[in-house]
Amino acid sequence: MRVRIVVALLFVFVFAYGASALAQNQNPLVGSWERLSVKNDEGVDVQPPEPAAFVIFSADGYFSQTVIPTGRNKLKKPLEDLTKEELLHRFQNLFAWQGTYTVSGNTLTRRIISHTNPNVEGTELVQEFRLEGDLLIWTRPGSKAEARLRRAQQG
Repeated sequence: MRVRIVVALLFVFVFAYGASALAQNQNPLVGSWERLSVKNDEGVDVQPPEPAAFVIFSADGYFSQTVIPTGRNKLKKPLEDLTKEELLHRFQNLFAWQGTYTVSGNTLTRRIISHTNPNVEGTELVQEFRLEGDLLIWTRPGSKAEARLRRAQQG
């Protein structure tokens, strides 16, 4: 009987320690985030007019980010019939990109695999971050640029 109790207590201890270690190793960035504000290198708010962004970080090291302005005109003609000005207006400030990411301490490194601007494909974006509850704040080292994102609520 004593052996069973000892084994049961040992099992509970190992399970509790394992769950605690797993919780500590869990990546806090995993999930969906909505950008609320952006400050440029001079510390000036630029959102708005810069549109909101949406970022998804997966548990397996991939991210996806989209920036789609609201309030764009809905034109009732095919894309190929749009004028140069209409095309520029339609796609101005619209970005979509994805790639892989790693977290080391409070440093987030994103490797860009594909982007609506192919000139940045294959580059890395390194940012420092901190979490304040459901608020993610990231900055670029050596600059006053800062973005604040809120964790998207489920349900």
